[in-house]
Amino acid sequence: MINQRVVELNQLQVIGMSCDTTMDEKDTKVPRLVNEFHSEYIHEVRNRINAPKSFGIFIDPPNWDPETEAFTWIAGVEVTDLEQIPKGMVGKTIPAHKYVVLDYHPQTDDINPYQFIHNWLKDAGYEQTGNFGFSVYHPYTGEDTAYSLHIPIK
Repeated sequence: MINQRVVELNQLQVIGMSCDTTMDEKDTKVPRLVNEFHSEYIHEVRNRINAPKSFGIFIDPPNWDPETEAFTWIAGVEVTDLEQIPKGMVGKTIPAHKYVVLDYHPQTDDINPYQFIHNWLKDAGYEQTGNFGFSVYHPYTGEDTAYSLHIPIK
């Protein structure tokens, strides 16, 4: 069963690895990045909190055209601060905001979670704000991991 809800979240800080990818390449590049981060580099983040939770953050450029332009994906974990970012990694602050959250289980939910959440936003009278969103894994266990998709709204 598909479960969506609206929540208010406090600011979060995340450290992880990033890549730029297109919609055509994302199904190859994003899983590769996520698996590499979790299997080889996650231990380098010294100030991690709220383990085993981890994040997948997508950031679109301004006026993004998904047909032709790349976007950024960050595979990371929540940290106490962004003071000690390991070499080759990036830090990102996720702002305190109102988010719609969709719990998605790839093994059992036969939907496109992004399309579902955007349709739900329209039907519920909400509007996406910002140029980002993120997934939370509880914990990440591989490509078929269930996650909670978060989209900032107003």
